[in-house]
Amino acid sequence: MISTLDIALLSWLQDHSLPWSTPVLQFISNTTTFLSVSIVLIILVISIALKSRPMRMKFIVIAVTLIMVPLVSQGLKYLIDRERPFITYAYIEKLSTGGDSSFPSGHTIEAFALAAAFSCLFPRKKIIIPIYIWALLVAYSRMALGVHYPTDVMAGILIGSFIGWVVPWIFKRNKRMV
Repeated sequence: MISTLDIALLSWLQDHSLPWSTPVLQFISNTTTFLSVSIVLIILVISIALKSRPMRMKFIVIAVTLIMVPLVSQGLKYLIDRERPFITYAYIEKLSTGGDSSFPSGHTIEAFALAAAFSCLFPRKKIIIPIYIWALLVAYSRMALGVHYPTDVMAGILIGSFIGWVVPWIFKRNKRMV
């Protein structure tokens, strides 16, 4: 039942995509790690320039969050080993790169872990809204480009959000945050 809905939604997304959207979606998908690393480095530079311990702690929390992402993502991919949709279904067009295993979406985990961590550390609408819009676009791009099923992406949203909320919570709980 779930796999039927999964492939039906994925087929619908590919059938209803705009021809010009592929390069845009590829660009969005490719921003994930670059943006994550850039943001971490910017926060580090700001913390050093301002000599701010609270900002340095935010840098550490975000860095730990992003370190958790590949550990969890690759561990689950290894355990679950789900074939990519373009391998299982010949009519799904592969429009981007994708590794071996499909479940869960590592790009989506990373985007939502970063968004959730930012919502905990910088609780301002002008920060939270754009970063969640970006995370949703990353999630959508992975499906529209044919490299992930909707359930891969939904799992990525849930897992990434969990990582992005639990890491700051652990730091706050242990009184490491100011």
